[in-house]
Order: sequence, then structure tokens, then C-alpha cells
Amino acid sequence: MAQKIATTSGDKENDGTRRPRVPTMKQIAEEAKVSIKTVSRVMNNDPAVKEATRGKVMDVAGTLGYRPNTPARTLVTGRSKTIGLLISDIGNYFFSEIVKGVQVATEEEGYSLLLCDTGENPDTELRCVDLLLGHKVDGLILSSSRLKDDQISNVAKYSDVVLCNRTHPDEKVRSVCIEDNALHLATEHLIELGHRHFGYIGGPVRGRAAWMREEGCREVLARHGFEKPIVASGFPVSIEGGYEAMNWILDVKPEVSAIVTYNDMLAIGAMKAVQARGLKVPEDISVVGFDDLNFAAHTNPPLTTVSVPIFRFGYKAAQLLFGAIRPNGDDTPHSDVIKCHLVIRSSTGKVKA
Repeated sequence: MAQKIATTSGDKENDGTRRPRVPTMKQIAEEAKVSIKTVSRVMNNDPAVKEATRGKVMDVAGTLGYRPNTPARTLVTGRSKTIGLLISDIGNYFFSEIVKGVQVATEEEGYSLLLCDTGENPDTELRCVDLLLGHKVDGLILSSSRLKDDQISNVAKYSDVVLCNRTHPDEKVRSVCIEDNALHLATEHLIELGHRHFGYIGGPVRGRAAWMREEGCREVLARHGFEKPIVASGFPVSIEGGYEAMNWILDVKPEVSAIVTYNDMLAIGAMKAVQARGLKVPEDISVVGFDDLNFAAHTNPPLTTVSVPIFRFGYKAAQLLFGAIRPNGDDTPHSDVIKCHLVIRSSTGKVKA
């Protein structure tokens, strides 16, 4: 009977064949031997429905080829059961891990996820926001957002918003951040190894995370009475950018013996530049990264880095968003901080005597 409903009833296509008609909740209820109300509760993820009943209804719905009518559901419930996620580079392992974390939390909540890659372009990001709002998403996660505070405040008028690694003065905007003192760990480690001449390769010029990490390095050096690091900023946040930045540092301050970087990609580029000049890591120059990407343990030499639980970062961002979406959202946490730890590998060593 189920196969018959899915294949023999429907409208005709242009070639005269029949297009399968999407089954109704009534048909699903009849096949599953439950009420239409029960089917509706299952489709709307009512937690009071017994798992056995939910499983039976979903099995029948899948067999019949049922697909929920999202626009209609949005009109009735005011919710589309969909959220949007904006990232700046899907090819970057860091952001792909954030996507995985958000996806798992989204599935647990019974929601769907729409993803946009902004390419680190504020204009593209605005267009993506407009596109997602046009799809009536229930909330937005902005990861590595380049929008200004007033632009984000405007977005928050139309949707719940969570920012990744950035805070916002508007209390309606929630945020999840990596702990501010994370790069203190790396700098202290290098000082313990005897280093005194530091360089720092920074991230996005306007990024909060880039500013906080640079300040973390500066603060530790100042506390120990050491000179400020030479800072290379404005370079692409990539292996190529790290290579260029490291060459610039070596030209300007050849006595540098320790390099702290905004992320692992820059650190790998820095190591390549050091080695291209006939120098050795860590014998001549020690290098520290940030993120602990999946390949950090397999570089040459293996990279010392600050490890960030990136999957949890994305998962927690989604949890904060769903907390805002729920009817009692004002009573749920508005922010969270992700703890990090230093992973010491072979790219750092004692300074030359």
C-alpha cells in the first residue's frame, strides 16, 4: 500500500509520466495506525512522544516519501526549525570542525542547518545574512564575523544571533569565545626556554581574537621586563602569509629567536621560511602555533601549539543559539568561554647559548 501511494498517484509530468505526490499526515497516520495529532507531534519534535511511537511514525513517513512543508510549518508555528551558520573559509580545517560541532547540536535539537561561506568579505557576509533571513531561519551563528557592531545589532532585530570569538555590547547578542589568556601559555613556555627576542605574526587586522592574542604575548613579555615583540600584521592568514611575514621579521630583526603566531597555518609558513634560509627549527628559532589543527603533529618538526577544542567550540555556539530560540531563552546562558591548553612538541627548544 505504501509503495502504491508513492508511485501511482500524482500529477503528470510534461512527458506524460506521473510525478509522485507527497503523502499527507492523514495517510501517514492511517499507515502507522496512530492519530493525525500524534503524527503532527512527531514532525514537530514533541519530546513527550514515546520513542517507539516516534520511530514507527518516522519509518512510515520515510517509506511513503514524506517531506515536511517548511513554509507552511513556519506560518503555523512561527518557527522554521532551521538555523544559519556563516563561516569565512570552508576549506580551513578550523571552520570545518566548527561546522561539525554545529551540525551535531543541530541534529540533536531536531533542526536543519543552512551554511554560507563568506570568504572573509563583509559585503558577501551581509548578502549571506539577507539570504538566510529570507529563508526564515530561527537563528544565526556568525563565525569570524567581519561585520561592524551596529550591523550586527541590526541583524539581531530580526533573528537570534550568536558570535564566535567576539563579544558585543548588545545583550541580545550571545557569544562563545576562546579564553583571553590562551596565548599567555605559549609565551611563558618560550620564556622558560630562555628566549628573550620575540616576534609575533598576527591574524585579521580587525579581528578581536587577533588583537587579544597579540596583547596576550605583549602582556607576558612586559610582566617579565622584556622588550616588545616585533609584530608582522596584515599578511594573509595562510601558510603563504606566514612565510612572507617570517621573511619580513628576519629582515628587520635577524636576532629574533622565538615566534608566536595567530594560528597553525601561519606557524607552518613561518617554519618553512626559517628553513628556506638555512636555519633550523627549533635550534635557531622556536615557533608556536594556535589551534592544534589535525596536521600540527605531523609537520616538520611537529608543531608546539595552543590546543583549542574546535568541535566543542561549534557545538557550544549552537547550544547557546538554541537556548535563545526556546521560549524561556532569557533564562539561559548568554555567553561561554572555551578553555585551551598548550601542546608541547618539537618546534620549540632552549635558546642558543
